[in-house]
Amino acid sequence: MHRFFVGNENISGDSVVLTGTDASHISTVLRLQAGDKIQVLDGKSSLYVVQLADVKAKLVKGEIISSEQVNTESPLKIHLGQSLIKGNKFDVILRKSVELGVETITPLMTERTVVKSDGDKKIARWQKIAEESCKQCGRSSIPNVSGKIVKLDVFCQQRSGTDLKLMFWELESENGLKDINPEKTPSSVSVLIGPEGGFTIEEVETARSHGFQTVGLGPRILRAETAPLVVLSLLQSKWGDI
Repeated sequence: MHRFFVGNENISGDSVVLTGTDASHISTVLRLQAGDKIQVLDGKSSLYVVQLADVKAKLVKGEIISSEQVNTESPLKIHLGQSLIKGNKFDVILRKSVELGVETITPLMTERTVVKSDGDKKIARWQKIAEESCKQCGRSSIPNVSGKIVKLDVFCQQRSGTDLKLMFWELESENGLKDINPEKTPSSVSVLIGPEGGFTIEEVETARSHGFQTVGLGPRILRAETAPLVVLSLLQSKWGDI
């Protein structure tokens, strides 16, 4: 059954309305008709089975025939600060991060970022990618993609309240994730991952001044698009739900 996310404003009593690209997808791509059923999520763990009543290119109406509470979210809230990288690799990281249960994703402009700073134009597309990935992997909530690209120090300030703060740095040889053992199991963790050229010493010092611990990922240098997926998998295995 096809799955869609809607806001609370699209649900009124037992009625559901879908508009925009969702309506177009239902009517034009999937060619669903009145009487067909879809799943609708409100992003707050409520899952509805909806029977379509009226299908048009720009507006789809349906009636809720059943509902249940679902929660596929990790108990570990991971806030990813990911430096922009070349090509479409950031898109790939975004998709896979959603699959791996990240809570928020913040694009970073760091000292060694080599792409042009025009990413703010891509924010809406990135949020849409996150939504599409949620549909594919069965998540009950959509991770938030930051509304703007920020610098490293801004991200550090924004995430000052998280239980654990980790900067993954290829020059860190003493501490690996296995060496990070806080007294209390963290419920939230902020993660910094750099671009192709890594973080500068100045950025490392800035992060440390905000309480971030530097962590290595073993003796081999991972590609920029590989590192975040390894990190998220390890974090979910250690404190999350993998």
